[in-house]
This record gives sequence, C-alpha cells and structure tokens, in this order.
Amino acid sequence: MKKIMFFILFSGSIFGQSVIDTLSVTVYPEFSYPGVAIEYKFDTDSVSQYDFQIPSGIDSVLYTISSNESEFEKIVEINDNTLTTIKQSGNHTIYLFLDKFINDPGPRDFLYLFESATDVDALIFSFQVPFAAKDFLADAGDIKLEKIRDQNGLTFMQGIDSNYSKFGKKALFFSYYNPHGFTSIQYAANISTENTPLEPLTTASERFIRYPFLTWEPMAIFLLLTLVLVFLYELSNRKEKNN
Repeated sequence: MKKIMFFILFSGSIFGQSVIDTLSVTVYPEFSYPGVAIEYKFDTDSVSQYDFQIPSGIDSVLYTISSNESEFEKIVEINDNTLTTIKQSGNHTIYLFLDKFINDPGPRDFLYLFESATDVDALIFSFQVPFAAKDFLADAGDIKLEKIRDQNGLTFMQGIDSNYSKFGKKALFFSYYNPHGFTSIQYAANISTENTPLEPLTTASERFIRYPFLTWEPMAIFLLLTLVLVFLYELSNRKEKNN
C-alpha cells in the first residue's frame, strides 16, 4: 500500500513538471543593449526543469534566479540550440542578447521564433516600444496585442496565449524607424542633459502692475467732473448752431 501511494505521488510530481503556469517573454529592441534583448521570466521549484529552443547567432545568455534565500547570476552557454533551465526554486529570468544594430539612424526589423519543449498555461508576449521610435509595428501571429504602460512609464505591446502546446512555434516580429541611432537609455540620458532649468514664464495677468482699488470719494468726484465737461461740451455745440 505504501509503495502504491509513493508511486502515485511520484507520478503526480513528474506530470506536474510538464507545465509552466506562467511564462513571460518580453522583447526589448535597443533598450539598454544596442540590439535585441529577449527576456524569459517564470517561477518554478527545485525539481522541475524545462527546455527552450533558442535560435543560433545569440551573442550571450544571462541567467538569474532570485529567491528569499539566495541570488544567482551566471553567463550560460547554449548547446545544440537548446536552453535547459536550472533546477532551483525561485524566480527565473533569462536574458538573450541577439542581433546588434548599427549605431546610426535608420530602419530596424527583427524576427524571432519562440519554441518551448514544455506546455505553458499562460504565455505572455510583450514588445517594449523604443523611445522616439517612428512607425513601430509589433506582431505575434494570432495573438492580439494591446498597448499598455508599466509602473516605470515604459510602453509595451502585449498579448496572452492561453494553453500553449509544447513545440508550437510562435513568430515574434517588429519593425520601426530609429531617428536618433541610440538605445532608449542613451536617448533618455541625452534628453536629460540637454534640458536645463528654465525660469517660470510670466503669465498675462502678471505682466500688468496691480494697483489698489480706488475709494468711492475720488470716484464720485471723477464722475461729477465728467458730467460737467459733457454738459459744457453740449452747451457749446448748441450755441454754435444757433449762431
């Protein structure tokens, strides 16, 4: 009986490893890296292990794991275009650094094929919109993308694929025109250094000198003199007409 219970528990743990609850895949075109960086992010335990198919031509791969107990960070190598995750509980973040762009203004375009050897319940695709990019276009196939803004003020095009089946290929494509040739971080730094503190503009009401209101006595005298002058002017006109 104990052997049967152990077998059932062991089998359940094996089948439970075959699915990732939530996997976030974010594409960063020219954010801090002068090319394309792709971020994989997911939570897992110390037993599960997953494989992701990675295309050739990757510049480097940075693997980080954060948990309450420890922090892990390592540059890893890819063998046979397969990235195998590390067996350690915590929040796993994998950065893929791919195609580099020429550091000049001009058009940009990129195509990436996502493929996982593991099923995913919620697969989230995001494209970060580069600063000052013109005509930015992002496409994730049959996944509808919506524009969102995160807590840091960055703009993303994001969509969710529910119940992703393993070995399914997802084409992630973007194109845009970079008018300055910098990464988003470099562009933001240049803008901040160019901006100097400006004195506050003077409003229209502040251009005029403000005087205190006149009291009623001077006003009454002014009105009386005005009426006398008008009366004398009319009287003079009548005399000229009679003559």
